[in-house]
Amino acid sequence: MSTPYRTVFVGALVQESFLSAGGSDDPFTTVDSPFCQDGLGRPTLRGSGLAGALIATLRRARGTVPDSITGSDKGRQPSAWRCFNSHPEQDAAPAFRQHVAIDERTGAAATGALFNVETLPPGTRWPFLLEVDDTRDETSAELAREALSHWAAGRCLIGRDVARGLGWMRLEGLTQYALTTEHADRWPNAEESVDYPKYIKTFATAGAPAPAADVGLPGWLELSGTIRVGERADGYGIDSLSIGGHASEELVASWDSRRFLAPDGMTPEAAKSAFDPDFAVVTWERDGRRQPYIPGSSLRGPLRHTLARRLRARGESTGVVDALFGPRNCERSAKLLICDAFADAEAELKLAWMQHHAEDEFTGGAYESAKFDRVAVMAGVFRWRMVLEDATQDERLALTEVLSLARDGRIGIGGGQWRGHGWPRWEVNDWESLVESCHA
Repeated sequence: MSTPYRTVFVGALVQESFLSAGGSDDPFTTVDSPFCQDGLGRPTLRGSGLAGALIATLRRARGTVPDSITGSDKGRQPSAWRCFNSHPEQDAAPAFRQHVAIDERTGAAATGALFNVETLPPGTRWPFLLEVDDTRDETSAELAREALSHWAAGRCLIGRDVARGLGWMRLEGLTQYALTTEHADRWPNAEESVDYPKYIKTFATAGAPAPAADVGLPGWLELSGTIRVGERADGYGIDSLSIGGHASEELVASWDSRRFLAPDGMTPEAAKSAFDPDFAVVTWERDGRRQPYIPGSSLRGPLRHTLARRLRARGESTGVVDALFGPRNCERSAKLLICDAFADAEAELKLAWMQHHAEDEFTGGAYESAKFDRVAVMAGVFRWRMVLEDATQDERLALTEVLSLARDGRIGIGGGQWRGHGWPRWEVNDWESLVESCHA
């Protein structure tokens, strides 16, 4: 008679934002924080990192995790869960994310605080494989299924800088295979380890696909909304956006006659040949076209600085700022996590190449050769997501206060804020529910 042997979960982790998994420091690279690679130079998500993220999800869902899963018996006991290393299903060109700390006193870049991170773009798919040892703990498979159901609902955070927008993922196609002792000679099989997800389908019968969890995690408040760029509904002005990216953005920026506004009489050929912006907006490539987006860090920073300034102006403690956004000494993690905001594919997207010059205050003309230009988004809808973890009532009140300012268009985003860019109105889904939760 066959007895339970292993339970194997197979699926694909799909990036909903950029992703960066820490690797070894390389003194010969130009990247400050390179992506983890294996000996063949392939981007790699290590099984230990996946296991740690999955255990963290289960701990939030259940409060405690059995020693049989954490392997915490003084290191002498292996875990009943074994996550396998993963590599992208398809070749993905790395994208370099540029980060800079902003001096909250001036709103300008802080000295010596510029660095870049090697990432992979949204949409990259990673095969996922989890093996559960049923002989060690008969409940471990069901606990894995529960944790993975939250990943299937998009509550999966992996890698570095998740608070700044990186590493937000969703588990798709999750399938469960129940192996018995009859399969002991076929699993595991080192000769088939290159593609275990494909191999297991050749001899095992799949169970019912695991559904996504329809309830959230305890202490996990999910917020979402949009940032709309373009003409204001009341007719007063245009909200534009100009967020600078990595220096390489200027090299890959190209004219798109279907997306860029242009003066009457300018031909697409002439505009394309002359297009050489000094400041290009941050973009990523989707479907063969460069798409602007808003990095999570570009949303997080303005919210933090605005809240800190308001508290100091009222003579109040700024401790709630450190709780929400993390202390500067990095002694503990932030409670507020903000995902990258990407353009809605169904909404109109328009850009403009704007010409600027410095004016000589004595002559009223252009100041010497001080002419420059900037690319700005003139129309678009960007969808954002946030997660607030284990927040106190004061912390929820503080976040509600700063989001109220964002709803009124009083929080600047990106560059050119004193030239009219970066003051759009935020829309917050279920705003009334958020306000009510502050007084519950």
